Amino acid sequence: MTTRIVVVPGPGLDGAECSEWGKAIGVDVDVRPGDPAAIVGDMATGHPSMAADSGTGAGRPIPAGVVIAPGPDGFDASGLVDAVAAAAVPVVAVDGGNLRKSGLQPESTRIVAAGARVLYGRGPGTARHALLHLACRHGQAVDTLAYGPDPSHDGDLWCPSGAGPHPVVVLFHGGFWYHAWERDLMDGLARDLARRGIAAWNVEYRRVGAGGGWPATGEDAGRATDHLLALAPVYGLDLDRVAVLGHSAGAQLALWVAARGRRGEVHPALAVGMATIADLEEAIAARTGGDSVARLLRAGPRSTGDDGDLDVALAEASPRARVPIGVPQVLAHGTNDDIVPPSQTTAYADAARAAGDDVTVLAIDGGSHFDLIDPLSSAWAAVARAVEARL
Repeated sequence: MTTRIVVVPGPGLDGAECSEWGKAIGVDVDVRPGDPAAIVGDMATGHPSMAADSGTGAGRPIPAGVVIAPGPDGFDASGLVDAVAAAAVPVVAVDGGNLRKSGLQPESTRIVAAGARVLYGRGPGTARHALLHLACRHGQAVDTLAYGPDPSHDGDLWCPSGAGPHPVVVLFHGGFWYHAWERDLMDGLARDLARRGIAAWNVEYRRVGAGGGWPATGEDAGRATDHLLALAPVYGLDLDRVAVLGHSAGAQLALWVAARGRRGEVHPALAVGMATIADLEEAIAARTGGDSVARLLRAGPRSTGDDGDLDVALAEASPRARVPIGVPQVLAHGTNDDIVPPSQTTAYADAARAAGDDVTVLAIDGGSHFDLIDPLSSAWAAVARAVEARL
């Protein structure tokens, strides 16, 4: 039966556009104009609209979730908050702009405390990410778990069926370490890995503009990986078969975690970088991601903004500066990547091999930057096969 997602149009959330995205994704978008509090309220357990054979919804499945756009003033509105708390399906609130500029701390709003997910700051396509998020998680057994005290110290654990012990991949999303991009980007990969018999620990971390910067962002990546020690006995995870895998900026984190060596409590058997930003000094010179690398390095507590601080942070954070990292690596890059140049991977791979590292490069012919995080793409299939073979 087709997955159904309810969309309540609002500021920056166009129902017709969502319907088109739904067709491309393979979900049925049920557009319901009106008051989001009332429509979300209809999603409470026992309400007639939740019955698959009721009213105009005859023969349609119970919704996989609801996407709303409450506007900046709505994230703490009592009526909507109460409706979200009572809803029997997931709720995702979207806003295409940067909510922090309006004075909101999205993760601290009442709507989040009530159980909603907030996706914001991604421009006109923000709602598409909400649809993907709900579609990927529908019908899946996923546990959201904290690994530290900050609101960004959490992750989703996707486990295969069976008792295990399961190999496990720690996933680090990209987005140039910027706060608007979150771990939902890796939902599709996490689901695919679990279906392949590999557990996926899809983690969040503090990002620039939301408490992140260097070294905090790297410390979070290490802390999230080490939290597998606590998860392993509960979920049947095999800590001798751990991979760290990241995309773009997340690949920098994956390689950095692998390079910790004995300073870490969990020791990856494999590091996987997809469209890796591997040489931060070169990325600054080429303005890869604009000023994103410099913002990451200058946002840390030690930075006074001078070049000496930047040099220290570069030496700490850049995978290129840390070779050999001492862990086998698989590096994939699309030849048509126009966001992170393929030379970031090839030059790093040459340096790592020269230093003694075991590095395999997968050049994805014609692949773009985002093909690698499309679970239906041949690019991701090549990476997944390499992970299966190594773990």
